Amino acid sequence: MSRRGNIRLLRAIAAGAAAVLLLGSSLPAAAPAWSADPEPEDWPCVQRMVPELSAAIVWTGPPVDEVAGAWRGDAQIDALAGKLSARRTPMEEANEAIAAYAQGLGAGKDRKLTMLFAAVLELINTNRRQVLDGIRRAARRQVALADKIEAQTAELDQIPADGAPAQQERRSALQQQLLWDSRIFDERQHSISFVCETPVLLEQRLFALGREIQTHLD
Repeated sequence: MSRRGNIRLLRAIAAGAAAVLLLGSSLPAAAPAWSADPEPEDWPCVQRMVPELSAAIVWTGPPVDEVAGAWRGDAQIDALAGKLSARRTPMEEANEAIAAYAQGLGAGKDRKLTMLFAAVLELINTNRRQVLDGIRRAARRQVALADKIEAQTAELDQIPADGAPAQQERRSALQQQLLWDSRIFDERQHSISFVCETPVLLEQRLFALGREIQTHLD
């Protein structure tokens, strides 16, 4: 099987886990953010690879571009955005934190809330890029391992079961290595199938946070 064929196989294996996890998610689905660009050859997930989430898919408030980067000088927004963008923060707790922050704002409330969303958007995008890079590195390792297993299987098929002692020794060694490598492949694939959902969950989180922040705009 070619490297491209191995990637197709990895995507097919990931598809089942993706469907189960998405059906079980309680967060609303974000607006489609699909790209028309072809998928990178080292992308193993059934979901399309979206390198960057844009404000347009989530935000209908004041222009985000006008406050991009301005939040870095605001320690309160910096800390709050970090808390909101972290997936370990439950959405109920995140919504309460947004409401408390909005309640304490006076003049320039909409600008501050837009800055908060801009900060969350940038932090989530940074996190997603790291996840995407990790997924692609893992896929390349899987392809290399699949190629190794393929080569070992082809060699094993050429060795007679009742061959000379040296052949039998080599056959036994190959069988043991194939068993080990196949086990590693399956374990890694399970991990990749799970991690493939992370970019989607981050997109859903951004959608939910953006929606909540917008409810507090004047």
